[in-house]
Amino acid sequence: MEEYSTTVRISGFVLGSLMFQHLNSDSDVEGLVIGESLGEENNKITDSQTDHIQFVHTISIQKHVTCRKIHSFYNNACEVDKEKIGQILSNFKEENVIGWYRQRRNSRQQMSLKEQLVHQNLRKVWPHQELIFLLLTPTDATSSGSTHRLEYTAFIWNGSQYSSIPVSISNLGMLDQQDYWRLSATCPTLSHCQAVKNHRNKFFCSDDDLREVEKVSNMNDALLGEMKTVSEKVEKSERLVEKLQADITELKNAISKRKKKQQDGDERSTLNEPKENVLLCAALKALFPNTPSLRTQTLTVQGFPVLELCCSTDHGIDIPTRLPLVLEHEHGMRKRRVSRGNRLKQKSQATALSSRSKRKKNTVDSNESDSGSDTEIEMDSPNQSNSPVF
Repeated sequence: MEEYSTTVRISGFVLGSLMFQHLNSDSDVEGLVIGESLGEENNKITDSQTDHIQFVHTISIQKHVTCRKIHSFYNNACEVDKEKIGQILSNFKEENVIGWYRQRRNSRQQMSLKEQLVHQNLRKVWPHQELIFLLLTPTDATSSGSTHRLEYTAFIWNGSQYSSIPVSISNLGMLDQQDYWRLSATCPTLSHCQAVKNHRNKFFCSDDDLREVEKVSNMNDALLGEMKTVSEKVEKSERLVEKLQADITELKNAISKRKKKQQDGDERSTLNEPKENVLLCAALKALFPNTPSLRTQTLTVQGFPVLELCCSTDHGIDIPTRLPLVLEHEHGMRKRRVSRGNRLKQKSQATALSSRSKRKKNTVDSNESDSGSDTEIEMDSPNQSNSPVF
């Protein structure tokens, strides 16, 4: 936020001199104003961290040069003569001219057309200076003339029209604490110089500076040195923090890009490859290892499995932990197979024993039959031989 303000300052004794000269003259009075123009820029920072910039233009009136008569530096056409102005100024420099003034009685506080033309021509003579016009209009406050009233207004050209600016008197009313005015020093007497010289060493150093000022200046230099070292350390730490933050941001961006690439790759793989039930494939492979037709996802038009597209990869699934029921089923099947084998073995053994016993029995019977016939023969033969014949 920026503000621009222009103020005219005049000391009380200069204004009193203008009033005294005007009251002692029988006609209107005009002349040139001598002074200086200063510009300041005040920057105020509030709690909300907003800058409030104020440009203050102060025009200080230090002296006035009165003309002997009106129209002394311009003609009836309001054209300004620079040579006449130089004669009026005599010992003053043209660079110190900050405007002109006019005193007229019983009139309004407003610039006339003639005064505007004169001021415009003065601005052409000094185009690089900001000139003012000081108008004083005194009136008699009482009929006896014991009390007088003086009104004064300063005008300045702001680019489109003439506008009035505030006039403040330095030794009247409240003064700002930041204002310092330099006045011309009076001529010192011999006794004054001697008294100052006697007590000078108590207050001043060899370089004409106050002793307290030197001590404060040394302390200020020490504090500034400490603040400089601390500020350098803070700056280094801030640079390091900024570097670390930049590295962290770069790593975060790299991680996000890598994750994005992985997600894109996973999405493409999932779109290109068909989904497979890995647990089901591992269970079928464990239960029916010799039947690869159960591990295919592709069928022919007639509904037969395509053996060339069956899954033959090892998915690396831990069956005892992931598929405990399949393991129990395998143990049950093995037990059944073992018990069935034992039963078949027992049956085969029983049949073998029965067949062997039958064979042995048949062989025994046949042997017995053969031996009986022989005995009978043998027994008959002696009977036949020994028995008497009747």
